[in-house]
Amino acid sequence: MIDMRSDTLTKPSEQMREVMRTAIVGDDCYGEDVSVNNLEEYCKELFEVEAALFVPSGTMANQIAIKAQVEEGNEILTEANYHINFYESASTAILSRAVLNCVRKSDGIINKSDVQELINSKPRGPLYSKPQLVTIENTINYYQGKTFPLETIKDLYNYTRNIGISLHMDGARLFNAHIATGIPLNEYARNVDTLSVCFAKGLGAPFGSMLMGSEKFINSARSIRKQFGGGLHQIGMYASAAQYALDYHLIQIKKDHQLTKEMAIMLNEIPKIAIDIDSIETNMIFINIKSLTSNVSEFIKLCEDKGLLIFPWLPGIVRIVINRHISREDIYKATEIIDIVVNKLSGRVVHA
Repeated sequence: MIDMRSDTLTKPSEQMREVMRTAIVGDDCYGEDVSVNNLEEYCKELFEVEAALFVPSGTMANQIAIKAQVEEGNEILTEANYHINFYESASTAILSRAVLNCVRKSDGIINKSDVQELINSKPRGPLYSKPQLVTIENTINYYQGKTFPLETIKDLYNYTRNIGISLHMDGARLFNAHIATGIPLNEYARNVDTLSVCFAKGLGAPFGSMLMGSEKFINSARSIRKQFGGGLHQIGMYASAAQYALDYHLIQIKKDHQLTKEMAIMLNEIPKIAIDIDSIETNMIFINIKSLTSNVSEFIKLCEDKGLLIFPWLPGIVRIVINRHISREDIYKATEIIDIVVNKLSGRVVHA
């Protein structure tokens, strides 16, 4: 079975498993897990930030960033399709009792003017909700793994600093953006107040994200992590896996991007499906099958029956994500399977 549903489905290599087996561990709640401490110090130097905190997941990293920077009843300004709103709106309401005030952009890039518009979209003052945080995403999942332009980030950061609002980057796939653009990781970090990165996506580690920012922010984040149930104990094996992924898997993301582009070009030759090749920057392909069928579930099932797993993204849209386990042989076989399924469905009208 070729699994292209997500880059979260990667499994540790034998080398990574051996590193995990021999990892030095301690109690991270006491600050005594050497492997965790080493990983946090490494990320501090890599991103050139004051402090870093290892947390179980990207969602927890985002939610800690919100809780630490937004008072109850106040606002997070963001784009409607970023992960923080698209997947985490319930978490934000439950954990932080904060308001998500969203703009919807055709390209997914929120800018200074959008933030100004959101601020001015309702009454402000001591009796009303106060904007305290702007969040961005890089890469942008909803927009086919699009990278967020650095100049826009810089402009946003200058603006938010001037008006006293924090800027958080959900960098769950920031490593993909870094490889795709060549922009140093520390350049992204110096143009936001807080940011997170995930080790369990393109890097292929089994667990964890890193939340980074000022020492004051991370001190607060450490307390919130405990409140959220993320204060773990002997987790050095996970930290060592993340360290191994940074050391040996980061550069391999380039191969994922190359295979993604190659597969998109091949898929684009298949009639009755549509792909925006020009917008592919990293490791995702969105396939529009609306002219072929209105039944995404059947399309997915027919692909699965032939040995290919893909993700039902939105009505009429399926998503492919290339990860470190996918080979060139796999993309040819997967394209062949999709071609067979398209041919099977193109001779008849399929209703949901």
